Amino acid sequence: MPSIKKKRELLKQILESEIFKDKEVYKKLLTYLVEASLKDQTPKEVTIAQDVFNKGIDFDGSIDTTVRVYAHNLRDKLDQYYQSEGKNHEIKLQIPKGHYRVEFVSGEDLQVKKNNNKTSVYILYSLIGLLIIYIVLDKTLLHNYQKYDEWIDTNSRIWSNFFNNNYPNSVLIGDFLVFHEYDNQLNRARRIQDYQINTMDELVEFRQTYNGREIDSWELGELPHNSIFNIVDIHSVFVSYKQRFKIDFSSEIDINFIKNRNIIYIGEFKNLRSLSDLLTNIPIKYQTLPWWQGELSYQSNDSLFFLRTSHDWEVSRYVVDIGLVAKLPGPNRENYLILCGFGYDSQIKIVEILSRKSSLINLEPTTTSASFFLRTSRRAGIKDGSCCPSPSICTTFLKPFLNAYL
Repeated sequence: MPSIKKKRELLKQILESEIFKDKEVYKKLLTYLVEASLKDQTPKEVTIAQDVFNKGIDFDGSIDTTVRVYAHNLRDKLDQYYQSEGKNHEIKLQIPKGHYRVEFVSGEDLQVKKNNNKTSVYILYSLIGLLIIYIVLDKTLLHNYQKYDEWIDTNSRIWSNFFNNNYPNSVLIGDFLVFHEYDNQLNRARRIQDYQINTMDELVEFRQTYNGREIDSWELGELPHNSIFNIVDIHSVFVSYKQRFKIDFSSEIDINFIKNRNIIYIGEFKNLRSLSDLLTNIPIKYQTLPWWQGELSYQSNDSLFFLRTSHDWEVSRYVVDIGLVAKLPGPNRENYLILCGFGYDSQIKIVEILSRKSSLINLEPTTTSASFFLRTSRRAGIKDGSCCPSPSICTTFLKPFLNAYL
């Protein structure tokens, strides 16, 4: 067991590292926890809130998550430190989850604990996964026999070549970047999803512009509201072909991900990220606007056409969303299917149309193009993604415009 002097020397090394450079809040928190441990004390969340974050006596941990958020991020920073500058330290500092008492352990003991923790986590996740699979099968298959009638024809012009090139299939969900920020004015940490900061490059640029703000990325992104509906619908396609698919997330891939695999992207335009270059292969331009708004434009003959999202919340409460379906070939005969919209309404309807036998039968005889538009509308608060109530708007429900590969 290292002496108190040795423990303070270890703390000093950590505080002077690049990982903790200019991270004054984390330095203060870590120092507080170490000093409490040296006094053989295990601080409580409320005392940390008051002593480190200057909270009042009315602090309520069930409402204010500041301490838990910073403790979580502090553990991450310690992991980063021991993977870089501190990887050769014989004695390592850790803060086990569930309490705020600092422990000093040897590197070998720490590795054994990590391995044991990983095993427990894997077992837990496996059990949760089995439970989710049972619930999905129970709700979507065992009790909904009519779904069998909606399994698609394996000769579908849209889907058949997805399953005859021997490439793995990935359903890529467009997720949102989430980060934590300590707000000095509110005196608490906030978990934020900012529509203007949706890639790591944008987050880095924001940090550089506002250097004094305490910001850390969150390891998990935010899934869009429509994703559970999309996965259930797209599942019927793969069941029809007796194939499996893997779920990936757009925040975790780079451009090399698209090589030698078939991809079905489902998400918003702003979440395309590494796939955005694919849309340069078709004559469409899109512009994302604040919140979920956006605009598509395309050339037809000598005219330039625009499709825009809109909303009428004060009068009819209708929200009009614009979606796009684009099927594109890869350089090695991969298949890329882009199913995206500016909001989640069009994504729900697009995937539903392409995943059901009845709608494909009506769609394919009239679809001689690789891409078409979908315009959907909903009354605010209703998730049905139904077609627009206005006949004039509904005429643009499906608009083929590009004679290309199917």
